[in-house]
Amino acid sequence: MTDQPVIIVEDNRNGVPQKKRARTESKNGNKSRCVPNSILRPESNSLLDDMLYPLTTETFLQDHFRKDAVCINRKSNAQDGNEELVSYICNTFLFGLSVKEIFAETSSENVFLWLRPPPSSSDVAAMNSVEISDPDSAFALHQSGSHPAYCRAPPALEQLLVGSLLRTTGLGGGHYHPPHADVVTLGGGTTLGRGEVELFISTSSSSSSSKSKDNGTAKKHLTGWHTDFQENFTIQLSGVKRWTLCRGRVKHPLRATTPHYSREASVIENQLKVARLSVLSGEESFDTGKINSYGFEYGENNTCGPEMTVTLHPGDVLYFPSGMWHRVETVEPGISLNVSLMGTTYAKMVSEAIQHMLVGSDDGWREIVTSRPGRGADATKRLETLMEKLPNVINDLVTNYGAQAVLPPALQYPPIENEGDDGSEGGSVGEASEEDGQSNKSGEEEGVEKGILLDDEGADGQSNGDESTEDDDTSPTSGIIIPMDHFEGPPGWSCKQPPNTKLMKNPLATLIAMNEITQHLDGEPSSSSSSSTKRYILNVNFAGNDMYESYIRVILETEGNYTDLMELYLECESRGIDELTHTYAWCDKHPPPCLFYYGYLAWVKI
Repeated sequence: MTDQPVIIVEDNRNGVPQKKRARTESKNGNKSRCVPNSILRPESNSLLDDMLYPLTTETFLQDHFRKDAVCINRKSNAQDGNEELVSYICNTFLFGLSVKEIFAETSSENVFLWLRPPPSSSDVAAMNSVEISDPDSAFALHQSGSHPAYCRAPPALEQLLVGSLLRTTGLGGGHYHPPHADVVTLGGGTTLGRGEVELFISTSSSSSSSKSKDNGTAKKHLTGWHTDFQENFTIQLSGVKRWTLCRGRVKHPLRATTPHYSREASVIENQLKVARLSVLSGEESFDTGKINSYGFEYGENNTCGPEMTVTLHPGDVLYFPSGMWHRVETVEPGISLNVSLMGTTYAKMVSEAIQHMLVGSDDGWREIVTSRPGRGADATKRLETLMEKLPNVINDLVTNYGAQAVLPPALQYPPIENEGDDGSEGGSVGEASEEDGQSNKSGEEEGVEKGILLDDEGADGQSNGDESTEDDDTSPTSGIIIPMDHFEGPPGWSCKQPPNTKLMKNPLATLIAMNEITQHLDGEPSSSSSSSTKRYILNVNFAGNDMYESYIRVILETEGNYTDLMELYLECESRGIDELTHTYAWCDKHPPPCLFYYGYLAWVKI
């Protein structure tokens, strides 16, 4: 990390060769939208490679990611129909930058329009916005009043950019559940990584209310100083913007600081209390000469180092980390695109795991807090009794099971259920274009090769087809199916036993035989006891949230090879037996690799 907040990289290349791209179906079923692994250069491995070129992804991730802002100034020599990043995004996903069509196809429920401050206000006046649900009305107001607009990008573009960037940066382990896609995910709808793609549409002021009193010229739109809690990648699609940035004092902020926006007392209080907690817990809590508390306004003991200004033209890319103060001025009206990435913190994951351990260790932790002071119900004394046992529970998790219990391999590697560049864990895999001369594979065919299936079939193997209902996603037979007999993990992963270890069941994991559920359901055929194919549901780390949503939920399927071993694990679990080393002798079989990968089993040091 350097003193200057922004690293500037110049891209002075000329023309680049065209690369063939894989095709995927758009939401209307037409195979017209391309989802490339790389857009600009045949040697690229990801979209991030092209966004940051000539800076390599490896250098960016090692030296600058979550440390410095990075600005790529791109000297474009683009011709119509070339492979430039901006041209591809605009023409393939954004309707040639037609604002009316963008409003109609946004992922947002509403379009936000910023209200320009009155002529007498200062440049740093707090912003106000209105939400318009009807896209035609939003477009009319945007044009007639010259109001800058904000909305989410269309779903196809959001899935492509967020999924690819999460996978490449490793945020959230590369796991992503597109909010507008009907896909099955590893956690049943909850994933470690999240993100959205925002479009900021500035305008040229023509109304009299937006003219300066001094000379009648249009007042440029200015977004005042603020911070974000996301990791941000901005691409200037058209127009010109001037960014000024300065480092903030909060590392990995949980909330933004937004003095630029219309203010409410509850918002200011919430942001300040979280920011001050973060500063006090960090390394920079007692900077020389700074004795005041973290303030809400820019420069009130909440910045570090100098300011730096960069100007973005079409094709330029700016990355800036969470917590960095920035202000943005429109120099020439146009459209900019911003990818915001976020995800689950270590604190949230561990605290939910500890809650899972607590509610399973002592029924007292499941009691409702009850207090009748002086009348026989002293909540403090009850809690003191429970807290005496707390160190043992935490020590058991940390010492006997370790971090691998909370963060199994399946959450550390990008999802292997789908290698499409949208990064989602389910759905169809992109098909090769006809000109590539490659055969097209469905998502299921691709998954079979890896030992993965995405299933929405009943236990009898019959597809629900058009008769599926809204409740189908709650069916125990739907989810990611892991064929245990053929499972292969990702490259570089191994479940080989290390020296001086024993086989332990993860205390955060639970197995349920599928027929234990289906036998009680109307209209759900139960698995025949004579069938050689057996299914088991695995859930990991689910008791730490109000909805009991699992960090991992998969359906394990065996055609008989592992049935005896799985039934033995069920029996051991019912008896509270966690050490399973002895199962070798009983079944004479090595545990199936998928149980290690998805977090049911682990090798623990003796």
